[in-house]
Amino acid sequence: MLISIGQFSKICSVSVKTLRYYDKVDLLKPAKVDGITGYRYYDESQLNDMLTINRLKRYGFSLIEIKAFLSSEDKRVLFSKLKERAADMETEIAHKSMLLRELKGIVENFERNGVIMNYENNYDITVKMSKELPILSSRQRMSVEEFGKYYGELFTKIARSGITTTGAVLAIYHDDEFDENNSDIEVGIAIADKDKATNVLKSCLCATTVHKGSYANLTEAYASVVKWINANGYKITAPPYEIYTKSHVDNLPVNEWETEIYFPVEKI
Repeated sequence: MLISIGQFSKICSVSVKTLRYYDKVDLLKPAKVDGITGYRYYDESQLNDMLTINRLKRYGFSLIEIKAFLSSEDKRVLFSKLKERAADMETEIAHKSMLLRELKGIVENFERNGVIMNYENNYDITVKMSKELPILSSRQRMSVEEFGKYYGELFTKIARSGITTTGAVLAIYHDDEFDENNSDIEVGIAIADKDKATNVLKSCLCATTVHKGSYANLTEAYASVVKWINANGYKITAPPYEIYTKSHVDNLPVNEWETEIYFPVEKI
């Protein structure tokens, strides 16, 4: 049974203009085009294709991706992409939930004491000698999103080599300035055998604090430590680093994550 473009548009809640565009880009072509009038007609069987297009658009897939899905005979490709998108959505939801908790905390704090966006006195900062840490590390210019990739390579190397780890997972920031997409970062895993280490963080005097919660707010901890260093007569002597003591690896919610931050310093 053939359906006119107008009826097809109404059934699927998609404009005629959009259907004509889908025809133009070969995403969904009419089953028949009248040679005299140019009217487009769709087969009843194309309703499911149109409904699939609508659904995949809601999931955030591009028309190019949808076209590839519809033309592929291997449904496992679409299945794999749907699983990836579901995982991405879960990450987005977790991030939004974290931001909502943070925002509610700011509102409650303002209602309680009239202070908004307060960054002072949120961190306890101490000066202490850090522990020597032999690490297996990977240093390159990378984006923050690539941390997982390089940590994965390190853990694979550790598993294949039978190297014993001591639990600390860390990142060292070697750049003088921050570039989210291209920074000189060294990711590392602390190991027991110093002879197998690619780098050794020497024991030194450090200004340190603990950040609790999302990594998105780590900058607040860094700013607090730097202000404390400047106010108390110290200077920074080496790149700062952070150790992830509690994280998603421990199956903990974001608000329970803990990150230790270290700035090697000396007294001026």
